[in-house]
Amino acid sequence: MSDGGRERPDGRVRFVLSAPPPLRSLAISSVAAVLAAVMIVLGSALDLPQAVAIAGISLMVLAIALVIAALMLTARFRTTAILDSTSITIIQRGDRRTVPWSMIDSVKMQGSRLLLITEPEGGPNTALVNPRGSTDATFAALIADIQRRLNADRGYRPIS
Repeated sequence: MSDGGRERPDGRVRFVLSAPPPLRSLAISSVAAVLAAVMIVLGSALDLPQAVAIAGISLMVLAIALVIAALMLTARFRTTAILDSTSITIIQRGDRRTVPWSMIDSVKMQGSRLLLITEPEGGPNTALVNPRGSTDATFAALIADIQRRLNADRGYRPIS
C-alpha cells in the first residue's frame, strides 16, 4: 500500500511506496497448507503408509517457507521519501540517503525508477524505486512534489 504525502506543519512531506501484497504466493501456500493438512489427517485416519504423513509435513514446511519469503520480499521493496524545504531523504532496504535540493542537477524517469542525478560534488546519483510501477498515484504525487520543491529551490514561480 502506498501512502501519499501530507504536509506537516514543519513543511516536511513523507511518501511511502510499498509493493502490492503477494496474493499469488499467499494463495499458493494456503492451498499447499490445506493439502498438507489433508494428507496428514487422512494418512493417520486411514492408516496409510507413514510416507504420506511425511510428505504432508514436508509440504506444510514448504508452504510456511513460501509465506515467510513472500512477506519478507514485500517488506524489503518498501521505499520512503521524506521531502522538506532543503533536501530529500530516501530510505530503501535500510539504507538512508539525504540529498540537498541544490545538489540535484536533473531528474530522469526510467520506467518505475526516478533517478536523481546529482552534481559531481553531491556524491553518487540516487534512484527512487517504486515497486508498484510508474502509474501509481502516490508515485505521481511524489514526482509533482519533487518538481515543485526543485522549482522553489531554483527560484522558479508559476506563470500567472
